Amino acid sequence: DDLPRRVSLFEGDGDWKRVRMAHVAVVGCHAVNGVARMHTHLLKTTLFRDFDMIFPGKIQNKTNGVTPRRWLAVANPLLTELLIKWVGPEHGIE
Repeated sequence: DDLPRRVSLFEGDGDWKRVRMAHVAVVGCHAVNGVARMHTHLLKTTLFRDFDMIFPGKIQNKTNGVTPRRWLAVANPLLTELLIKWVGPEHGIE
């Protein structure tokens, strides 16, 4: 099986090896936050598939709850008012 090579913290042969910092982070951390559900799914099924198998439940998704709409409303109320005027409040801008 090729699993040990795929999850190795080092990459390369001979005298020069590189540290795979993402692998170090996955192994060294209590949890890995993919933030959005879609990103977490991608991490679990592609980039860190082997680590998800070795450490089930370690790759999680937790968002801080700040949406672009909410951020815009707080950061730039005048632009928010303009967008509501032209697009309408029914599109969830406020």
